[in-house]
Amino acid sequence: MAAPILTADQVEEAARLLREGGLVAFPTDTVYGVAAMADAGFHSAHLQAFKGGRPQPFALHLPDVESAVRTAEPLFELERHAVRQLGPRGVTVIVAHGAGHEGLGLRIVQHDLGSRFLTLAKAPVVATSANEHGQPPLRDPDSIAALPGITAVLSAGELPERPASSVVRMLRSGLQVLRAGALGHEELAALFTRRVEFVCLGNLNRSAFARGLIDAMQAFYAARVKKFIPAWRPSSSGLIANPRAQSPRQMLEVAARYQVDLAGHVPTRFEPGRPQAVDVAVAMGEDIVDALPSARHWTVTDPMGGPEDGYREMAAQVRAHLVSLLARTARVDAADAALEAEFEKLFSPAEGESR
Repeated sequence: MAAPILTADQVEEAARLLREGGLVAFPTDTVYGVAAMADAGFHSAHLQAFKGGRPQPFALHLPDVESAVRTAEPLFELERHAVRQLGPRGVTVIVAHGAGHEGLGLRIVQHDLGSRFLTLAKAPVVATSANEHGQPPLRDPDSIAALPGITAVLSAGELPERPASSVVRMLRSGLQVLRAGALGHEELAALFTRRVEFVCLGNLNRSAFARGLIDAMQAFYAARVKKFIPAWRPSSSGLIANPRAQSPRQMLEVAARYQVDLAGHVPTRFEPGRPQAVDVAVAMGEDIVDALPSARHWTVTDPMGGPEDGYREMAAQVRAHLVSLLARTARVDAADAALEAEFEKLFSPAEGESR
């Protein structure tokens, strides 16, 4: 027997059936989804059975950005940025969740009726496409109502054919495009990647190293992960930078331990108007904070002219601060544990270790 088909003015009834444990089909901005109330682990055994026991996790479907952020907290700043920038544009963003950093998909539904339905659920909802496992998604309510296991269909009529949603997952210093749907790689990059400028006094040590470390981290993922999009376009400068100066030997040696090559670095003089042209400006020390009152302030000691220990301490300070510009890798397969272990080994070298 086919499931009942509910109209838009019966959205509260659809939400009630959902809250009582039913599987309710509802319209999204791409296709119809089948929703279930999420359990404490953001999963649904009922929905898994509907999909033939598929092992892949289901994405949370949410009515707006704020509910997505609130449900997935605690999030890093970069993770919130991805959800706020990409979520409203039909992109499923997979963020790290729990102690093991397992991937948790967040999908913000833009369809007015679907969004209203999710709001009325009053608790986290997981969903999957309305089709039997291995079959294409269905677009008309009558066909969906005939699917085994469906409790009800909240109808918005037959939906037009639309591109699938894009799916991305967070990495430490960027994201990976798992599926390019309505938004392609270049469009996703234009929305996600931001400009950051690090500023110190001479642009020989602190800011040069920070820029180089971001570059090295992003190069790490670009070489190991397909369809990588970096989080940052970094630059660096100094208040009194001299383009003919060179980073000292101690800085070159310490930087190399973090996979950063400063041998060819050319210092750049800070331009007062440039922080307005970047998304994030970072003032790297007490000696320059007055010159950039609106910038982020990192407490980083200037090692210039001091012993090698000072350069190592400075590098460790920059690495610690850099966490504020990074995310956590959302782990989606077994190889991710080894990937993250390699990242830690390369970019958090043990004291006294040489490479």
